[in-house]
Amino acid sequence: MTVTSAVPTPFIVSAPGKVIIFGEHSAVFNKNAIAASVSSLRTYLLIEQSKDGDGVELDFPDINYDSKWSTEELKTIDSEVVKQAAGLKHLCPKLKEQLNLLLEGLKDSLNYYAALSFLYLYLSLCPNVKGLKFTVKSTLPIGAGLGSSASISVCLALAMARMGGHISCDKSISQEEKEFINHWAFIGECCIHGTPSGIDNAVATYGNAVKFKRQEDGSTKFDQISNFPQLPMVLTNTRIKRSTKILVSGVGDLVNRKPLITEPILEAMNQVALRGSELLSDISKDIHYDELLELIRINHGLLVAIGVSHPGLEVIKQLSDELKIGQTKLTGAGGGGCAFTLLNKDVDHSSVRKFHEKLHSNYGYQIFETGLGGVGCCFVDLKNEQYESLKHLFIDSATVQEVSLALLPSPDGSLTWTA
Repeated sequence: MTVTSAVPTPFIVSAPGKVIIFGEHSAVFNKNAIAASVSSLRTYLLIEQSKDGDGVELDFPDINYDSKWSTEELKTIDSEVVKQAAGLKHLCPKLKEQLNLLLEGLKDSLNYYAALSFLYLYLSLCPNVKGLKFTVKSTLPIGAGLGSSASISVCLALAMARMGGHISCDKSISQEEKEFINHWAFIGECCIHGTPSGIDNAVATYGNAVKFKRQEDGSTKFDQISNFPQLPMVLTNTRIKRSTKILVSGVGDLVNRKPLITEPILEAMNQVALRGSELLSDISKDIHYDELLELIRINHGLLVAIGVSHPGLEVIKQLSDELKIGQTKLTGAGGGGCAFTLLNKDVDHSSVRKFHEKLHSNYGYQIFETGLGGVGCCFVDLKNEQYESLKHLFIDSATVQEVSLALLPSPDGSLTWTA
């Protein structure tokens, strides 16, 4: 028998990506670090009724993946194992094992991890609700170190918790509901990454910024940094591939060989992160903003010192310095990937345009003018006319700008339809 959720469909949920502001690499050595949301680079998830009213479907156009699992296929998963997984605070190996059999043809592919996380959360949170289609549209570059998988996991956890009646989210998302969403998004991340830190999903859930520190037992303690305004930045994706594992290993080797030299560098990163968290909590004064820019410059220099920058990243840093538009640092593991430039308050926007044009035309870099900080997960219920207008954003090749301008997140946890 098909069970219909009490939550009306269609509706849309959304969650942001993240950047590390301070403390990447030093965080591995139990130092403080800070991550913040990226205001306009987000994942959007459309939930609607499927045409035949049976089973559940995941459509992810960005990775050319669309798959449906019928009610009969889902019945091959042991219902007792599903109940067990729903009650656990960690990943259930038995449920993952059974899902591996169902997804055998996708093993170890990007599609496999997307399907595994999707089905695990669906079976744990709303297994009795049938006839649903979930369509993912991400404006985040995938695999660029910007938390795209966590953003998707938060969207899935929010939507499925709502469909399953675990949270209400009638008009806004409460702090208690966000804790529930964050927990299940972390489980979704475990499906993809094995042992994630939990920082990416925390930023995507709560928004703004999070100060975090790995504990001696391997767990991660984090504190929310709320209520600071969105700060103007340019995010640059070099598209240069790199291996986080190799970069982290290289820093570890340097620390082992040169402890007397590297420990002061790592502790300096720690102090930068601690002072940065104080500034972000009270960024209203110009003097604090100027100091934040200074800390970004210092942190980038410390990362260069431990060998994780790249000529492709230094091009961005050099150009932003030449044009005097703000301060640039690499974000994430380094060795390629992304850098962000926090813009000066009195920035010359013609210089920012020149910055865009040179990096794009000369190097083929992907440029996003966005904001540092901003709201976390949010949702909007759609009326029929809104639904028809929005469908093309998920079905067609809509641009980042089209999606983010059509759906604006509000501080109360709702999405505003602007078209």
